[in-house]
Amino acid sequence: MSLPQCIRGGANHVKRRIGHFSTTLALWMLLSATVHAETIVLAVPGPGTLSYLPVYLAKAIAADQAEGIELKLRYFSGGPLAMRDLTNNNSDFLAIGLPAIAAGRADGQPVLAIGQLSQSAMYVFLLRSGLKDKVHNIAQLKGMRIGTATSTGTQRSMGQMMTEYLMQRAGLKSDEVQFISTGQNREMQSAAIKSQTVDALMGDEPFASELVAQGTAVRLADLYAPKTSSELLGGAIVHAALATREDVYLQHPETVRKIQRIFDATLQWLSAHSASEVVDKLSGQPGFDVASKKQLIDILQRNQGMFPSRLAWDAQAVATTEIFSHSMASSPKESALSFSDFMRGTPQD
Repeated sequence: MSLPQCIRGGANHVKRRIGHFSTTLALWMLLSATVHAETIVLAVPGPGTLSYLPVYLAKAIAADQAEGIELKLRYFSGGPLAMRDLTNNNSDFLAIGLPAIAAGRADGQPVLAIGQLSQSAMYVFLLRSGLKDKVHNIAQLKGMRIGTATSTGTQRSMGQMMTEYLMQRAGLKSDEVQFISTGQNREMQSAAIKSQTVDALMGDEPFASELVAQGTAVRLADLYAPKTSSELLGGAIVHAALATREDVYLQHPETVRKIQRIFDATLQWLSAHSASEVVDKLSGQPGFDVASKKQLIDILQRNQGMFPSRLAWDAQAVATTEIFSHSMASSPKESALSFSDFMRGTPQD
């Protein structure tokens, strides 16, 4: 080999070594970042409940990783159970209905709401199809069994509050029906209807539409459309909200800010992408059935405006939610509670 060839060969060898080293370094840096990511546990109803889509989407688009966070989700069959997980220090953040957060606060729970994740009452009130010739409106449910998201002895889920609200409008009292916990995931809600454990159900999407498509249930009231939600409740309402404990908010402000940035970025991503793109991202997440992809896209396309474009509180939606919460209060303390007592923005150092 001539000297120039030798030099070129040596140079190429060095380039290959450098390229290999760069690739190895990049992989090492990625693995190092993953290993050293801060794990944050967030309690949420589900999985697969469209009301909390921003929570699942944050994982799907890796918005948590962008903040050096590994978001770990713990699923529950109702907001009050998720709140219990938070107050028992098993999780540090929470996503549930804002009225349920207010009920917990009135019950003495040290919980603070730190961001708005939705702006529509995301429920579909279902009747099992075997009763469709007998029951034509909510008033005719007297004496029947009604399924809602799980409540506790001292705190009601937002699903139960919304059921009671519709019953009041129809002239029914809460003690004129039997409430049964049906959770907030596909399996539990489907089993409750199909086994005839309940006669009607305050269902979540996309599970509700799946049951209707199967012929298992029919709709009595569909609150998902923001227009319907607004007409029924007097305006946009904060369904899902982000929350944490007081000690986390006060002692770990940077972690709180990271979580807020994660969901602010997620909501911005959600508002900038099509329903099809959103569903494609969610297809690998727990609770999202690939078989119902078309149905989920249709729900999102039909109900534009369910989610805000930023995490910031919408003053009018908060005011409407506070009025609703007071109207459904189960105690004098709950009816007198001001939302400003437990709602926060970005913490300061």
